[in-house]
Amino acid sequence: MIVSSNSKTEYDVSKIEEIAQKFGLFSETAEILYNRGIKSDEEIKGFLNPGKHRFSDPYLLAGVKETVERIDMAKESGETVIVYGDYDADGVTATTVLTSALAEYGVNVIPFVPERAAGYGLNNETIDALIEEHFPDLIITVDCGISCRDQVEYIKNLGVDVIVTDHHELPDILPDCLCVNCKLPSESNFPWLCGAGVAFKIACALLKEKAYKYLDLVAIATIADSMPLIGENRDIVYEGVKLIKSGKASAPVNELIAVCNVKEVTATSLAFTIAPRINAAGRMGDASSALKLMLAKDKESIERLALRLNSFNQRRQLDCETLYKSAREKLVNQAYDKKIVVLQDDTWNGGLVGIIAARLVEEFSRPVILFVNNDGKLHGSARSIDAINIYEAISACKSHLIDFGGHGQAAGITIAIEDYEGFRQDIEKYVDEKYDLDCFRPEKYADILLDKPFPIKLAKEINMLEPFGTGNKKPLFAIKATELFVMPIKIGSPHLSLRSKYIDMLYFNAAAKKDLLASGAEKHIIFEPNVSVFNREESLKGYVKDVEYIVDPSEKIALEAFRESLLTALNDNDDFLFVSERMTENLVLEFSNKYFGTIFAFYNVENVALYPEIEKLDRSLFETANKNLVNNVVIGPTALNVTGYRRIIYLDRPLGNVPFFGLNETFINRSRRAYPFDKLITEKRVFAEIFKKLRDNEYFKAESSAEFAAKCPLGYHKMQIIFVLEVFIELGIFYFNKGNLRYNPTVKTNLEASKIYTEVEKLKP
Repeated sequence: MIVSSNSKTEYDVSKIEEIAQKFGLFSETAEILYNRGIKSDEEIKGFLNPGKHRFSDPYLLAGVKETVERIDMAKESGETVIVYGDYDADGVTATTVLTSALAEYGVNVIPFVPERAAGYGLNNETIDALIEEHFPDLIITVDCGISCRDQVEYIKNLGVDVIVTDHHELPDILPDCLCVNCKLPSESNFPWLCGAGVAFKIACALLKEKAYKYLDLVAIATIADSMPLIGENRDIVYEGVKLIKSGKASAPVNELIAVCNVKEVTATSLAFTIAPRINAAGRMGDASSALKLMLAKDKESIERLALRLNSFNQRRQLDCETLYKSAREKLVNQAYDKKIVVLQDDTWNGGLVGIIAARLVEEFSRPVILFVNNDGKLHGSARSIDAINIYEAISACKSHLIDFGGHGQAAGITIAIEDYEGFRQDIEKYVDEKYDLDCFRPEKYADILLDKPFPIKLAKEINMLEPFGTGNKKPLFAIKATELFVMPIKIGSPHLSLRSKYIDMLYFNAAAKKDLLASGAEKHIIFEPNVSVFNREESLKGYVKDVEYIVDPSEKIALEAFRESLLTALNDNDDFLFVSERMTENLVLEFSNKYFGTIFAFYNVENVALYPEIEKLDRSLFETANKNLVNNVVIGPTALNVTGYRRIIYLDRPLGNVPFFGLNETFINRSRRAYPFDKLITEKRVFAEIFKKLRDNEYFKAESSAEFAAKCPLGYHKMQIIFVLEVFIELGIFYFNKGNLRYNPTVKTNLEASKIYTEVEKLKP
């Protein structure tokens, strides 16, 4: 189902127009701001003019004043301070920021990040080793520690002070020490900083504006940790991107930009280039290399370490693909019907399961927790969809937990091996009882549904809303289209060029969908506007992100579905089971009550109403509506991706055999024909009459027989025209080429050579 922001009250329309006029914006831009909650003059001015002038006073963050006082004491007394971070990009950059700021402030500081094998957060064995080697007076955590109450007590009992700086969700009982966490109540009232963001606020309290030189690192961390790009995060990322673009970023960041060959620095490009390489070091068991790079000063070390991180990332990509295939296969075989996916494998790399969990969440629209065995315990990475708070779900199963931390969309968890089944069952029960099917339906969203041409000036204005990312996605637009001119961008290309009356578009890797796109069925095309420059000339293209066919009992849908039902006569597949109407009803009752794994297929959309149990399911034309295995209805199935589905039930019967999609459970209702095929006229005089009209008027504009029949019924019922045309096309007498019906005079044959014709003949009484 496509979701758009176009449903507006009269008040909304008037406010949007007021914003557009006051700020000199296109109404579409004003509407995007309005629908994203940016409505007041002050909010709009701030959003359109982000930057350091909007940074909040660091002392508004609870605990910063006391932290500065304790740091001053350490400085005056010549104490040794350890900055204890985390092994991911946020943790490494947070460690770099606070270490660098403390050193500049005159504190004797030692940076440290653990390796992933030691586990997330403070670890008693690691603490013992650090204290034995460095004899610190104070340990300051960054990006971790808020859930480490016991470890903090352990450190204090050893005579070392602790300050916890973190941004993760607050546990029921906080550590008994000074804590700086953006989620604690404070005057700053901004709970969305990343770990490096919290460290940056402390650095600002110490160094004032001199701390702004760290904004490149803080921006990368904010992006890497998927923090929402709103409020102060937007200002941080805006300034950080600007710093990197200017070439004045730190030498390590500049070197990574060069190694990654980043041509245009944006929040999006940093998310796909720099952030993964910093993360890769920790994922591959060498987080210290990332920290060494970020703190390095000499050119040789910077170049060598940047190449090492790049190499780690290449290995990580290969290993991720292997792990993804393994985890996906397990999901499809073991958890396809679960609202939350919990899987475990001893061979998986613990440093990569978080990436794979996130990828599976995106693909299957369900929370995913992947566990690996490490030192006799199961360590898991959890990721979730927006509708489900994974932190709350895991918290509800706390009797099984050894260690746990995170936030609403991501968490780390440790449990005993023997607790795995109990934990899996309890969290499945929790999610099953609390969340209904609507939470798992992936929605196709567009910010604006267009009904007029898209000007290039609007596309350029949209770029004013940068930086884009979590919490501020790049706006998507949609058009409703029936007739499209669809062609490969060049011969043999997998990419398509789509021409509409509103905007020209590119659809990458969509060659297999050409005929469906060119069909006369109404569809929403969701796209992202992009302006490119070639030879100093600007051009606008829409990059297609998704297509949704509009399924309703319209004539166009009926004609397209009828055409598909005729084409089944060309199938040789016999891998299915005919069932009676009563058995069909039993199958519907059984599987409509389960959320996942079943496709209900029709060739006549009007027949859906005969089965009220499935009327509320998402519907699609030709292909599955959802890729996450949620039950759905498909009209005229032709291009189904059924990977992971268990069964397809055809509730009406086409002319021939249904296509083979590889499912073992394929049922066809033998009692209900989709259409009265026996009423089609097979007399040769009718074929001869229609043949003559087609031959003598060759240049009919259409992309398919269904579109042709809708425009040119030639005095017959439209389904009769489709039938005749498809017989002629099967025999090679006519064909469609570049939107025109063409005649091939070289073909000499007879009607009985057509499978479509003979199948209809068989049904005659």
